[in-house]
Amino acid sequence: MKTLPEHPTLADLQQHVHALEAHHGWLDVDLVHNVFLMVEEVGELTKGIRRVEKLFAEGDAPDREAARANVAEEIVDVLNYLLAIANRLDIDVEQAFRDKNRLNFQRSWS
Repeated sequence: MKTLPEHPTLADLQQHVHALEAHHGWLDVDLVHNVFLMVEEVGELTKGIRRVEKLFAEGDAPDREAARANVAEEIVDVLNYLLAIANRLDIDVEQAFRDKNRLNFQRSWS
């Protein structure tokens, strides 16, 4: 299993996801299917947020800490797929993040 450094960069996270996918034989999953899988995980994240905020009608409400722990797992699932998508397109997420947010600081939304 690949271990991450104490304070990983986005590049470290991208490499970690690549290693995870290689370990499980998922490198041949195409871009479109990765997007579909990520969207499913976003749905699970949304459901988890509903549970944290108690905005649902599905049996007993989980306690807040259990619900938050579930949301944390779903965030990681979404991030893993997002990084896998970036890897398939050879996108340096850290550089893209810097570039895009440099523009965002110059923008204004009304």
